[in-house]
Amino acid sequence: MADVEKENLKNLEEKQKSRPGTGSQGKVSKPPSAGSGPASRPHSRTSPAPSRKSVSRNGSARSSAKGRPGSKISNMSGDVSDQSDNEDTRSKTTMEEGDGEGSDGYDTDLEIEDKRIEYDSTGRTTYKEACKQIGVVPVSYFLRHMQDSELVMMHHGLGPLGAKAIATSLVTNTTILKLNLRDNWLEAQGGKYIAEMLVENCYIHDLDLSYNKIGNDGAEPIAEMLQDNSTLDRVLLSGNGFGDKAAEAFAEAIMSNQKMEEMDLSHNEFGEVSGGLLGPAIAENSQMKVLDLSWNHLRRKGALAVSEGIRDNITITHLDLSWNGFGDDGAEAIGDALKSNKTLEFLDMSNNRISTEGAVLLAKGLIENDTLRVLKMGKNPMQSAGCYGVLKGISQNEKSAIQELDFSDILVNDDFDELLKQVKEMLPALLVKTAERVHGRGGAAKDFKKAKPRADPMTKLKQYVEKNNLRLVDLFNQFDKDKSMSVTREEFAQGIEATGIDLSPDELNRLLDTLDKDGDGEIEYGGIGELVFGAQAHQEQERKMAKKRMKKQKQTQA
Repeated sequence: MADVEKENLKNLEEKQKSRPGTGSQGKVSKPPSAGSGPASRPHSRTSPAPSRKSVSRNGSARSSAKGRPGSKISNMSGDVSDQSDNEDTRSKTTMEEGDGEGSDGYDTDLEIEDKRIEYDSTGRTTYKEACKQIGVVPVSYFLRHMQDSELVMMHHGLGPLGAKAIATSLVTNTTILKLNLRDNWLEAQGGKYIAEMLVENCYIHDLDLSYNKIGNDGAEPIAEMLQDNSTLDRVLLSGNGFGDKAAEAFAEAIMSNQKMEEMDLSHNEFGEVSGGLLGPAIAENSQMKVLDLSWNHLRRKGALAVSEGIRDNITITHLDLSWNGFGDDGAEAIGDALKSNKTLEFLDMSNNRISTEGAVLLAKGLIENDTLRVLKMGKNPMQSAGCYGVLKGISQNEKSAIQELDFSDILVNDDFDELLKQVKEMLPALLVKTAERVHGRGGAAKDFKKAKPRADPMTKLKQYVEKNNLRLVDLFNQFDKDKSMSVTREEFAQGIEATGIDLSPDELNRLLDTLDKDGDGEIEYGGIGELVFGAQAHQEQERKMAKKRMKKQKQTQA
């Protein structure tokens, strides 16, 4: 037995010599005797042996995938059966890739998920971070409505920096289609930030930047954006102090842009030079349908250039040139344009210093025009004779499409009334407005002073509340779906419809305008909000009306 034990021990020593990781002598320590202390704990599968190489789970999976038929990784070079190469590769992978294993390099069978930063499609994170970096306070209204299809942010006082923060978050926004930033003091720099955003954003198609004091310096980047933009179809830029320098930039945009259908450049400072620049651009444009150049300083050569542009344009249907200085020469040029233009349906020439002579010259174009439906020439010093001349031109055109003539603030005489009766036999649907009368469809002249007074929607709302023993706050709380202590116009309209209060669309809009004092599209009813101020304003109006009625009754009795 002693010989057998010696032989077994010799074989065990030889096996230990052939194993990697043994001592330099290749010897194995003998098993401890009974009194030499506890035996060392054997290594488990998951504990690292002193000589065992650690292999990451990812590395193992990558290696095993090489032998899988059809795997994308199976085409990688290298022999799967080459174990030594695989060991080196796995070791290198373990050092370079730490994903899926502990910090000490231990093998593990646990599935450790990669930490991934999710994309913020709302833009909230981007906006808050931008506000932090720029140093402005985030606008809560913007955060609540960034996912609406229409964002109305009028009168928020954003300024250039506030516009920059919003523009930063809107670069990747895909939900807002209509953007209204009217009256926010954006100035030139703020206008530039919005323009840069619109170069990247391809979803916004309706833009309102009116009354933001953008000026000539801010007009240039906006105009450059419009030259290449293929998304915007409606752009409102009223009241921004644009002058001749801006007109040059916008002329290029109008000539180049083939997407925009409506443009509002009213209430600016375009003068004679501006008209000379805008006129040829209008003639070249082949997409625009609505153009508003009212409340500018277009006169003399500038007015003539714009008129010639209208003459050659083939798409504009709605043109507003009111409150300029066209005068008689401009009126004559517009008359010539009406002879050739075959698309114009609406023309507003109110308050343009047009005398009787100018009205007669313009009427020559009406003799040949068969597309114009609405003509407004009120507040011009053309007197009844000028109105008569316009009506006479229409009477000589059997193909005339005129449906409405507006001679507001101009007194007409009996000669005009007689001619109107004759014209209405040819055009029975014709509606004519004069100083104190409206000659309605059917020929009857109605006195404006005897018009039926409009219904008071606020009174209807209060009557409903009193009838149902409610407070206005309680009613609005029912309308407030998200409990934000404010009601949007949509929520209010839906709530009114659900209550059954009989309000026409016009009455509903008037009521909303009364309650929405700051025009931001929401009615705040928490605390001393817009609801309280709206109700107080209505009460004050009722008191004034009551005083007027009492005064009138006393006068009647006297």
